[in-house]
Amino acid sequence: MKRLILISTICVLGLFSKAQDIHFSEFFATPLFTSPALTGQFEGTYRFSGVIRRQWASVSAQPFQTFGGGAEINKPFNIKPIALGLRVYHDYTGLSALTTTSVAVPLALKLRFGSAKNFTVSVAGQAEFLQRTIDFSKLSFDDQYFSNRYNRNFASAENSPSGTSFFFNFSAGIYVEKRISERKRIGAGISSFNVAEPNLALYATSQEPLPIRNNIHFFSSVPLGSSNFDLMPAGQFQFQGIHDELLIGSAFRYHLSEASLDKRSVQIGFWGRTRDAAYLSAGFTKNNLFIGGSYDFNLSKLRTASEYLGGWEVSIIYTLSTVREKIKRV
Repeated sequence: MKRLILISTICVLGLFSKAQDIHFSEFFATPLFTSPALTGQFEGTYRFSGVIRRQWASVSAQPFQTFGGGAEINKPFNIKPIALGLRVYHDYTGLSALTTTSVAVPLALKLRFGSAKNFTVSVAGQAEFLQRTIDFSKLSFDDQYFSNRYNRNFASAENSPSGTSFFFNFSAGIYVEKRISERKRIGAGISSFNVAEPNLALYATSQEPLPIRNNIHFFSSVPLGSSNFDLMPAGQFQFQGIHDELLIGSAFRYHLSEASLDKRSVQIGFWGRTRDAAYLSAGFTKNNLFIGGSYDFNLSKLRTASEYLGGWEVSIIYTLSTVREKIKRV
């Protein structure tokens, strides 16, 4: 019975709880979802990224699923201090078929300082378009129960609003980084999402503003002596309305090869999310390609039903090296 109650709670969270943003465990591999200011924070001209998250398969017949991705370009239209991006995601929430689709365009201004130009300050803004859809036919209401039994063939008298809504949103961020070498760097930033606080209510007479979400984050990489190992501590703290979340941990990277045309490394990470989960991550890098994955072990009160199982993620990042400019022949 307790398991059934928990399953029911999970399935209606997306509809009746206060609106919240999506989140990824691999915040270190999803830069466009961490801050608009991380747009263009890479060596090269183009960067393409993607991520898939699936969770609560152990407690729901229809797990929560999120698909995200993005593309970035440094120096668009040959404007050197500028980076431009495109970020999209589609989120599918439980049995209620509540879906959210987002298309965002971040624009960052990157300023370099120091004699070696290795200290970077990035300031960015982001415009976003949101679509929210729900299938009310997949929900059950109290007037469809007779003698404690549910009859799906009996139509509910509930007044169902329009199943699709559209919203506009805005975000901003700042990020500073000191890059001493490819293996030694440290950076920190803060970003604010949902600055416009759009009203996501499904009923025209209701108010369900999406609260501003602030994200404070840091990333670092430090070689361990003269070995091929790197320590990569990272963390982020988010707070949105009455909710907050702290993710912190570190990855350990081992360089299999550092040859200029054959760079290969593997990494494993240990992370924790306060009051919710502990998770492991792993990744492999070959030249400009990174493939990573993680798995959450649920430690919250839901563990009675979830049996400590949470969700998994898979991420991929591909960076295209600097494209040579066309040579004008005389």
